[in-house]
Amino acid sequence: MHGLGGLNWGEWASIIAIITFLAGLISLLFKYAIFGPFRGDIKELNQNFTLLNNNLAELKTDINRLDRRADEHDRRLDRHHERIKHLKGEHDEN
Repeated sequence: MHGLGGLNWGEWASIIAIITFLAGLISLLFKYAIFGPFRGDIKELNQNFTLLNNNLAELKTDINRLDRRADEHDRRLDRHHERIKHLKGEHDEN
């Protein structure tokens, strides 16, 4: 008989087939039993990141709008300050 390690080629083929089957079975076990629950968590995490990005975009828009309003108020205060200085100057002349 021809073979390797005291086993013939048919026996080696059977051992390789069994090892391949067990490796596939273990792979499926990891895929569904161990990594399966993480898929839902990862999907939920991605949705949370999407919501967070949307909220940050809205906040940025609100901040920009508030900055514009603050700038306008600053300009108005500057104009009022100039008018008060002008009126005070007229009052001091009298």
